[in-house]
Amino acid sequence: MIRRDLRELSEAGECRRVYGGALRLQPNASHIRARMSEKIPLKNALARQAATLFKPRQVVFIDTGSTNIALAGSLPRDTPLTVVTSSPAVAVALSDADQIETIMIGGRLEGTTGGVTGSVAVQSLQHYRFDLCSLGVWAISAEGPSVWDHEEAAFKREVLSRSESVVIMAEASKIGSGGRFPVAPLETVQTLIVTDDAPTDELTRMTASGVTIIKVPVHD
Repeated sequence: MIRRDLRELSEAGECRRVYGGALRLQPNASHIRARMSEKIPLKNALARQAATLFKPRQVVFIDTGSTNIALAGSLPRDTPLTVVTSSPAVAVALSDADQIETIMIGGRLEGTTGGVTGSVAVQSLQHYRFDLCSLGVWAISAEGPSVWDHEEAAFKREVLSRSESVVIMAEASKIGSGGRFPVAPLETVQTLIVTDDAPTDELTRMTASGVTIIKVPVHD
């Protein structure tokens, strides 16, 4: 029975069979370094829009992900902020910003997301409350944001519980799909910034949660 289940999952692309068991596959789980070189103009457009939400003297959290790295590069360098991040690349992107205090939390570094996760990372959050959080996700639908790892989901839930306001940036391919592990209901997200080619039907369903949706034009 177990062998048949594993065979069916393997044929569906959900896992890769190995001796003695199987390894779960994460769709589109390319390394963060590879994703940083993809769709750069699109990510910069989303990031510039998100940057307008950050106000002087806020304590904010910037999560992992290539679009959040772009956000770090888009923040005005003359705006005093305290930025807490789980992403070394975000911290490096802010290293030239004299008015921004950058705090890296500890934890186990995960190569696919480029951020830290695990129990140490969750414990590191106990010291902070955030005025604003820019959350990185694998996908988002009317049910809420989701990811492909249970530890990552637990970490993001802790971030959300400590955030006054939450923004998510998402290109069209992330809208309406779902990761393996739900993070939280969509009601926990205040602002969703999307490309204007995102599926209209799904965006309409999302508005029922009260989330504010901001569309960013897609340029060829």
